Amino acid sequence: MKVFIISIEEQNSPRLNKFLSQPFFEQGNLKYTKLGVKGGELSAKQYFEDAVKGRSSPLTPGELGCTLSHLNALENFLKTDEEYILILEDDAILPVDLSLEILEEELKKIKLPKNTLFSLGGIQMKECHKVRGKYCNFSLFGKKVLEVVPDFYHRVNYTVSYIVDRKMAKTLLEYHKPIRRTDDWSYLCDFDSSVNILMTYLVDHPVIEKGEVNKNLSTIENERVDNIQILSSKYGFGIRKNLAKLKYKTYKI
Repeated sequence: MKVFIISIEEQNSPRLNKFLSQPFFEQGNLKYTKLGVKGGELSAKQYFEDAVKGRSSPLTPGELGCTLSHLNALENFLKTDEEYILILEDDAILPVDLSLEILEEELKKIKLPKNTLFSLGGIQMKECHKVRGKYCNFSLFGKKVLEVVPDFYHRVNYTVSYIVDRKMAKTLLEYHKPIRRTDDWSYLCDFDSSVNILMTYLVDHPVIEKGEVNKNLSTIENERVDNIQILSSKYGFGIRKNLAKLKYKTYKI
């Protein structure tokens, strides 16, 4: 399994050093690849083309940079022969007894379906409390695993820690044309009905703080042309959403 860390920190920054000092990285001389795109340093042309043009609500520089970082990780992963990729953001809080070897062994036991995104953290956060689905017949390190139903894909947030297989990596790269926020999976089932989103609470996340935003780039909003809207999902609204609330369960911590 390939491990990618999403971070715009310098190699010896206190934040990155603290993250890499976790036992997960100190076991077995773990190899990883660090990637990070600083949205505020992108050219005005690229920012406009990728985050503003044709949108009613543009991505912030930070959102664009984060998304590009994750997409770069998926592209690099597909150049390897590995079956899975583990993507971690540099504020992930990993269990002290977790190792990559043990995680790989657990995944072999589970036998995830193809075209799966398995979120290891985020469902415990307030923004995800309304996610609904059905419990899988397997667990991960004793933690329940929820299979999210498409009507609640729009409630799935956070890319702090997740695993995808090769098929899902290809799906996500195509899905982000045009580019969405990294964790905007609201339209994913409309895009490809064979996708699966699983969630569990294995990796923790600190209290969210607002990131820096380059306000100077907001002036590009005045250059918008062709009011083309990003397609919206048919799931999560109206009667089918209410029926899904009755049929499926929330994740209980």
